[in-house]
Amino acid sequence: MSQSNSDECFLLHQRSYGETSIIVEAFTKNHGKMSLIAKGAKKPKSKFFGYLTPFHKLSITYSGRSELKTLTSIDRDLSSQANTMTKTSYSLLYINELLIKLLPKDATQQDLFLLYEKFLADVRAKKDLELTLRHFELDLLDMLGYGFDYDIDIDRNEPIDLNSNYSFVSEKGFRRSNNSDFSGKDISNIKNRNLDAVPKKYLKEITTKAINYCMDGKDLASREIFKSIKQ
Repeated sequence: MSQSNSDECFLLHQRSYGETSIIVEAFTKNHGKMSLIAKGAKKPKSKFFGYLTPFHKLSITYSGRSELKTLTSIDRDLSSQANTMTKTSYSLLYINELLIKLLPKDATQQDLFLLYEKFLADVRAKKDLELTLRHFELDLLDMLGYGFDYDIDIDRNEPIDLNSNYSFVSEKGFRRSNNSDFSGKDISNIKNRNLDAVPKKYLKEITTKAINYCMDGKDLASREIFKSIKQ
């Protein structure tokens, strides 16, 4: 008999498998991204029915040695139900899609798990949604090794001048530019995560370019859906 393992996780995505089962992509605290099958989960009398919900931390047990593990039990904390507007809902789906696309399978990412948990808590606390997203995106890029140098001009190999203006180059960093009003002080504020002191349009431009590079040009379905509902 396969050994039973326990972990905490967040559900990132799920899809039907056969007539009654569901395969879920979960972000676990101790083993990173993992695929699990919840057998019979679509049956109303299943022990999993109604429990496979995103954005809540789940306590699970599972078994199996193959890439697809078998979910054996599940529980969740419902003390903080998310009361989200449409914009918030699609922002959460966007972050989940990012994790699905960028996280390697079966690689421990405890720091990122805690970052995601904090992100959900900040969303529920109704902090500024756009700044909360930018914080998560920038920290995600750093944790996965896609971060960039905030200290050196990539062309001149000189320290960033707080009083000069710069443009952002994907994967590389910042170069001095006479055609921009994005300043060295803005770069310093991003580095120190003083994001409320940086114009939001620049934060969005930088994270969008950086994430597009990481995605190798592939589209995010949630981003396209969100465009259609933006006012």
